[in-house]
Amino acid sequence: MDQNSFIDLMGYLGGIFLMISFLPQVIKTWKSKEADQISIFLLVLTLLSGIFYNIYAFMLHLVPVIVMNSIFIVLVLIQLVMTLRYGAVKN
Repeated sequence: MDQNSFIDLMGYLGGIFLMISFLPQVIKTWKSKEADQISIFLLVLTLLSGIFYNIYAFMLHLVPVIVMNSIFIVLVLIQLVMTLRYGAVKN
């Protein structure tokens, strides 16, 4: 494996673990239809972080970061919509 492939692999692995860390909350909210303990403030900050991080990745042509972070942004958007629909803690 050459150095660039290894670097890309690290980018994809980082994205996979980021998604895995967020996925249980999305699944739990989807199944329970309850989101009264989830902070909208946290979700909005997470969404903004993902958006700015993707802008950065586009500017530097970091394909693994763009791909994985885009999927993460979709997960955050899904969680945000469900949280707004099913109730949330407003900070």
